[in-house]
Amino acid sequence: MKSLKLISLVLLGAILLSACASGAGTVTSWPGLAADSTNAYLADGNSVYAVRLSDGVKVWQYPDKAGTPKFFATPVLTPDGQLLVGSAGTDDALLSLDPATGKEKWVAPFTGAKDKWIASPLVVGDMIYAPNNDGTLYVLKLATGEFQWSLPISHSLWGTPVSNGKLVFVTSLDHFLYAIDPQSHKIAWKVNLGGSVPGSPAVSADGSTLYVGGFTKKVSAISTADGSVRWTAATKDWVWDAPALDGDTVYAADISGNIYSFGAPNGKNAWPDNQPDGPITATPVVLSDGTVVVVTESGLAYAFDRVSGKAWGVGTNIGGKIYTTPVVSGDLILVAPLGADSLLAALNNGGNVVWKFTGK
Repeated sequence: MKSLKLISLVLLGAILLSACASGAGTVTSWPGLAADSTNAYLADGNSVYAVRLSDGVKVWQYPDKAGTPKFFATPVLTPDGQLLVGSAGTDDALLSLDPATGKEKWVAPFTGAKDKWIASPLVVGDMIYAPNNDGTLYVLKLATGEFQWSLPISHSLWGTPVSNGKLVFVTSLDHFLYAIDPQSHKIAWKVNLGGSVPGSPAVSADGSTLYVGGFTKKVSAISTADGSVRWTAATKDWVWDAPALDGDTVYAADISGNIYSFGAPNGKNAWPDNQPDGPITATPVVLSDGTVVVVTESGLAYAFDRVSGKAWGVGTNIGGKIYTTPVVSGDLILVAPLGADSLLAALNNGGNVVWKFTGK
């Protein structure tokens, strides 16, 4: 746990310092990962890769030649067939790629952003809601990347926004959760959660409740109507990323390696002593059969059934350190380690490695 907390503090300090000076040096972080039914899309270091799911072969790499961009925010696949990627390099660019070819569709001609894209954007209808490390939410037209409006919020914004169809919800390192009204372009309400929130909230299926962790050692259920707190549940350490929802269950994990299964209506924890082997930053992932997959800083992937019995007898050793949330596509569980002999590994539902991608 100490190593991950140290990394967390270093990341916080480095990115916050970079927000104070335009053109400051780039910051390193763990990779971003997305997938459709055909390819995985990996934002890692100076490149974005498309990797074929059937065999782990590289389909394309952006840019074609090494350059100054730096990518680690999760790429976003849009309903109209784009792949949105934000740069944490010196260009601070937000761009759209063709998922089939890796060619640019557009580069945002103007956003006004003054810092890096740590968080992924949210697409709602024909608009992109993109939070920047400069503390501002930028809204662009989906088809062209054309700037529409922006809203200064506060401190650095690291979490991808979510929406219930009426409001857009944004977390901040300033301890607040914000509800933004897209019609008025104003803050509808905000609530102080008591600590920095680097991850996203999760929104209930009916859109009435947000579930959010953070550097507060708790998970909170928040009303989307007015920001009132419905319940809070204690955790043993910081919750870095978003909880995962599965029906009436809220799964969360902390950077001491504890996994929690909270009841969505009341916050009661059904897994008080579930701790596999290492710190966890990634969101737990729920498979179609209800199995819960978690990855740890120790480079291992674990799966648990609904009542906390291990589905995989021992953790699958991916290697390196794993901070990125896994992605499920079909029968594959995709895992992106940091500092391993591969950039991406595909597991089957039994936890066995099907293929690895090294970047070549």
